[in-house]
Amino acid sequence: MKEALTKYWNSHFKGLAPEAHNLKHEFNNRWVRFHSLPESKRYPDFESEYQEILSRYSSLLLELFGLQSSLLVVLPEYSDSAKPIKPEKELYELFPNSQYWCSVAQHEEDEDEFYWHLHAAEVTLNSQELNSLFRLVANDEVGNIIIVGIAANIVFHPYDGGADVILPSTEQRNELKNKFSTWLSAQPEGY
Repeated sequence: MKEALTKYWNSHFKGLAPEAHNLKHEFNNRWVRFHSLPESKRYPDFESEYQEILSRYSSLLLELFGLQSSLLVVLPEYSDSAKPIKPEKELYELFPNSQYWCSVAQHEEDEDEFYWHLHAAEVTLNSQELNSLFRLVANDEVGNIIIVGIAANIVFHPYDGGADVILPSTEQRNELKNKFSTWLSAQPEGY
């Protein structure tokens, strides 16, 4: 898994660190953002809103990957040491078979050291772990999650308030935008 993910990332995202929040800037022509609740509401207050979030994420993932796809969930953990540490408790409990992938420095030369230690776990689209993960994301309890479909060459980044998707081409991005147009931002930039 680690080798396949490294090979994929290096061939499709040449030199770019696997930082979910930067992908939209680097791949703007293939990027689209969908909001997870009506009227761009950021956080759910009721169970019905959690169900809406899960429904939207599931619909997008099904459209992107199909039912039988095997996906890789990239889970970050943060520390002030270059030595990798396990994902935080909630993530490790959801994905106990996750494997260390890589570390990414998050500091400049003159700053205190700070690292993201990225782990990856293989999941299927209909796994309960994904729904549990999406609830954590919706509550802003975890962040910087990346879901990678290597075979489809698609990256899905759920965040509190929505999801960013990087597709293989501008045409595929436009098709997805048209299909789920009511979930798009009203802002011209797409945020």
